[in-house]
Amino acid sequence: MIKIGLMKKPYLIALMLLLLLVAHPAYAALGLPENTAKLGYAIGTAYVSVDDPADNTAKEWTLLPLTLVHTDWLFGDIRYWSELFYYTAVLDATTNKVGQNVEQYGFRISLQKSLRMTRLWAPWFGVGIGTSRVTYTTRHTIDPDGFLLAAYPDREQTSVTLLLNIVSEWPLTRNWDIGAKLEQAIPIDGDISESSALIMLLYRY
Repeated sequence: MIKIGLMKKPYLIALMLLLLLVAHPAYAALGLPENTAKLGYAIGTAYVSVDDPADNTAKEWTLLPLTLVHTDWLFGDIRYWSELFYYTAVLDATTNKVGQNVEQYGFRISLQKSLRMTRLWAPWFGVGIGTSRVTYTTRHTIDPDGFLLAAYPDREQTSVTLLLNIVSEWPLTRNWDIGAKLEQAIPIDGDISESSALIMLLYRY
């Protein structure tokens, strides 16, 4: 559950408005198909770890329940891919690993190029950048018997990550596609990293 109301996240609202502004430029003048924009919802899983200042953390799988996607061609076989996302993760504590609850929401954008691998398969390979707000709560370690060994203050940070991704899509109907994405998020400024896999439903308009 998101603890802070959406109206208390002005930069997130600004990013959503930016998405609407760039949603559907007039590509017909460039000789591209008119319906190149896609809007969608994705769900998946991520393998999350944190470079905690107190000690190492465990790496844990977590559900990615909410990812909103928008993509559109820029020119030729180049497009942008943007996401608004939110998820939580629980990293288990041990005697030498700091357990904690992680909450993250943010925005990601990539430039992707379509490369034909076979006659019927031309996935999109991308590189991008992401920014997010991350909170780390209930930071602690435990002794071998499972009792509290040490507790650490909650912390919060803005994270910036480098994104490497690959996306494949397949048509369902004239306007609907399904897709899959693999992505590695590498921290540039911040402590959280993740490897993720998403499946998505996309509407072309």
